[in-house]
Amino acid sequence: MSESFNYVIFAFMIRRFDFKTPECEDDDTETKLYTKADVNARKESSKKGDAGAATDPVSAMITEGLGGKSNISDVDCCATRLRITVEDAGKVNEDILKQSGSRGIVKKGQGVQIIYGPQVTVIKANLEDYLETADDSLEETEEVIERPSSEENAVTEKTVKDEGKVTETIIISSPITGKAVEVAEIPDEGFAGKMMGDGAGVTPTEAEIMAPEDGVVAFVFETKHALGFQTDSGLEMLLHIGIDTVALNGQGFEVFVENGQSVKKGDLLMKIDVSYLTEHAPSLCSPVLCTDLKENQKVRLLAEGEVKAGEPLFAVDCYEK
Repeated sequence: MSESFNYVIFAFMIRRFDFKTPECEDDDTETKLYTKADVNARKESSKKGDAGAATDPVSAMITEGLGGKSNISDVDCCATRLRITVEDAGKVNEDILKQSGSRGIVKKGQGVQIIYGPQVTVIKANLEDYLETADDSLEETEEVIERPSSEENAVTEKTVKDEGKVTETIIISSPITGKAVEVAEIPDEGFAGKMMGDGAGVTPTEAEIMAPEDGVVAFVFETKHALGFQTDSGLEMLLHIGIDTVALNGQGFEVFVENGQSVKKGDLLMKIDVSYLTEHAPSLCSPVLCTDLKENQKVRLLAEGEVKAGEPLFAVDCYEK
């Protein structure tokens, strides 16, 4: 693993999710970067009765918000969401789940999707550790993480005053040849509600998925259906091919890049089996999102309907502060 890769990933995660660094962490807080070996070791220690997992306030809050340990029947995740199956959806408390740091919650029958972003794999591992030793009874968490209220936490479109002057415009090209729509038309509540960012949706008609701009591949999700991308212009992006395609476990996807790889606009990122994905996924509409827009940045759709890879998809207008 190269030093440049480490820098890109750590910089991406620190900026996007406000992770603590040695220089800015609280005096009584130890910063820990977990490897797969760390996660496995923690699971083993939990099985042996290690009480450490039981002191995780975020996992405790998630468990409480899901109606308690006994109400949780399955824990999984995709590129950005914790995916939980519960016994009784009526016991789920969305207000508590939002306090855990979630950007939004999507409920589908007994399925609960809690949106956190790319750090969700760490959250999933911590939750699984916690559930190994957690009591079956539902107890309220003593420690509450300060988060915005439900009203403040609701995802709303960032607005910029009309009288503001545009100082810069960044053009993002489509990585996909297909049919483009605005974000609100993506057939998924989380993406349509801009819980993961703003941009556009494109339904592929061709197999090739290209780099939208010059930049660096921040991460490739293990099931190949999504990747993070950072443009040389400084925008952090998520390319998510299809809806609920994580369930296909990588089938229908062939990836040609790796974490930390520098690419040029138009370079091949992956190929998809359009016919297979159309048949097996709920929708092939693919979110192309900027995940960390600043308060003075606003997306403006440039293409609607047919679009080719490499053609302008949307603009990010930067307004005078």
